[in-house]
Parts: sequence; C-alpha cells; structure tokens
Amino acid sequence: MGGGSSVSTCSSRDKSSAAEGRSWPSSARVNKVCGSVGESRTVLRLGSQEYRVLSRVFELGLRVFRPSDLGLDMDRRRLHDVLKRLVARGILARVGRGVYLVCSDLARVLVGKDSDGTRGPQGVGVDVSGPYLDNVRGYTLSGRYVGGDRGRVRLLSELVFFDSVSYAEVLYRVRGLRVDGQLVVYGDGDGVRVEWRPPRGFVKRGGVGSAMRMYWEAVLVGVRSLTELLLREAPPDVRSRFVRWLRGRVRDLVC
Repeated sequence: MGGGSSVSTCSSRDKSSAAEGRSWPSSARVNKVCGSVGESRTVLRLGSQEYRVLSRVFELGLRVFRPSDLGLDMDRRRLHDVLKRLVARGILARVGRGVYLVCSDLARVLVGKDSDGTRGPQGVGVDVSGPYLDNVRGYTLSGRYVGGDRGRVRLLSELVFFDSVSYAEVLYRVRGLRVDGQLVVYGDGDGVRVEWRPPRGFVKRGGVGSAMRMYWEAVLVGVRSLTELLLREAPPDVRSRFVRWLRGRVRDLVC
C-alpha cells in the first residue's frame, strides 16, 4: 500500500500541481539537468533526515516539488540544508527558485539501508509487538493505589503486581512505519471519528491545504499499521472476518 509507486512518470498529484501554475521543465531540460547522475548514485547511504525527506517525496509521488509540498514537521533551514545535500549527491536537481526535480529512481535509492540501519519502503521491516497496557489504574498487592500513569507502557506480565485493576488502555506498537503528528480513531456518539492532529506549528507554516493533504498520508499509514496488526496479532476469528471484508472490498473496486 503506497510502497510501489513510481517517480518516473507524472502522477495525478503532479498534474494538479502543474494545473496550479507550476512550471514544468521540458524533457530535454530534464535530461540536461539530471543526465545520468541519478542512476549512478543510487548506492549512496542516506542520513536519517535525507531518508525522511526522500520517503515523503516518494510517498507523494512527486517529480517536481517545492519544500512546502512535503508538509514535513521540520525547521525550514534544516530542510533547505537536507535538500542542498541531496542536490549535491545528484539525487535531486534545483531547477528554479525553491523548485526541485527528482533525478533518481527513489525506489532504488530508498531500498538501501540508511544510516540508522532501517530499510526503505520497498523492503521495509515492519515489526508488531504487544499487547501493552497504558494508563493503568488500580491497587497493587501492597495496597498502594496507582491513579493512572499515562505514558508508562506496561507489559501484561506486570499485572501480577496488582491486586485489582479498574482501568487500562490496550495498545500495540507497529515499528517500521512513521506518521507525523497523531492519528486518533475514536467513537463520538454518531460513528467513528478519524482525526489527524498535526505537529505543533504545521498548519501555521504550511496552511490548511497542506494539512488536508497530509491527513490522507497519515490515514494511509494508519491503514497499513492496522492491516499488519490484524494479520499478525488478531485472534483467528477476527483475522478471518477482516480478510473476508478485505476481499469483498477489493472485489467491489475491481468489478
């Protein structure tokens, strides 16, 4: 889901950017600017910030972009420095004031390991762990009351130290995927609310339009996380119901 897109052709998102007045370089200029540099440098190791920026470009399917298109929660000067390094490496090219062109096959660039040892989207190692308990409230065996310790994640095995528990939040962790801000799903009386809470300062820097776009990127990561969680950890009956529902939805989309 989202890992097999290509940056070699103009996506619908790119076309909408062009329709808004984005100046697109001609094929001849692309070849002149990029040459064969992008193909020859895909083996370079990436720093964590470089990997983060390129991952966002890859996920959005962008070929030509401005820094504001990425919607990253990153200091503007730091983002500029990262883009400058990527240009120096030949992965990107600066084709105008604040306008960048992708010169490499990002699927190949990102599939290698970055400096943190994590893998790119084509070979990302997703790990699911849990269950854990958060914000546990209850009495310990010694009679002490624990009035909720939000943020301290407990193993289920720690319940042996409690005489009774009146409240606890159940959670799993899905590593290998990342979402900026918080994606929250909860009931609101009329249904289920799927809400993305942007990082501090995000809307002020990028505007509501950028937040609207990043909402769907966050939802996509959430769906991928829930899919991995359901397929790996859910009880057999829940997993089979999910698979039946998924098959039905795919069949509806195909037919």
